[in-house]
Amino acid sequence: MPTALITGANRGLGLALATRYAARSGAHVIAVTRDSASSDALDALVNSSDGRVRAVQADVADAASIERLASDIGDATIDLLVNNAGVMGHAELGEISEQDLIDVFRVNTFAPLLVTQALRARLARGGKVVNITSVLGSIETARDSAGYLTYGMSKAALNMFSVKLANTLRPDGVAVLALHPGWVQTRMGGSGAAISVDTSADGMMRVIDGLDLRHTGAYLAFDGSVIPW
Repeated sequence: MPTALITGANRGLGLALATRYAARSGAHVIAVTRDSASSDALDALVNSSDGRVRAVQADVADAASIERLASDIGDATIDLLVNNAGVMGHAELGEISEQDLIDVFRVNTFAPLLVTQALRARLARGGKVVNITSVLGSIETARDSAGYLTYGMSKAALNMFSVKLANTLRPDGVAVLALHPGWVQTRMGGSGAAISVDTSADGMMRVIDGLDLRHTGAYLAFDGSVIPW
């Protein structure tokens, strides 16, 4: 039976993806959340799933916690890994500290690499790794814009990781995607964002469903459009 592991699954897009995947016949979901208390919405999903959804506590900002994740999920084989957890980082040039950079890169860039590395042996042949990125990580798009400096840098680095990972995992039959969810009405995106969580999550599911080795290493938006690197 297919199993999806999703980080940052206690709210927003992570929760929306977990809910949609759990609704599929025979699917299992491992919902990774930083807080052991998770959230009321995730608890409700777990309790209504007849054991097909389970919450696992892991702080992706903590390398030791990531290392424990492989043992905490038991003997599960992962068909879909979604590296969704992320932070924004609002400091701009003139006020950015070394710690600001570390905090943003630790979650947005280091964590997807370390989580994938820790779970590589669990990835099913024919499986998929999806790194939730942003159009703000596109160097081409950034040519005419400023702002979101640390966030954009961290997502550009994540995009590079996605391309390198695609080439690394191709022999294992695992496809990799850098996926931009759009500007979404979440706690990170704000209430004035362009699209709803449902619109983004539905679109991302369609894109993920279509992912295979022919498209590995792609950089796509939730609507399937290609984003320039």
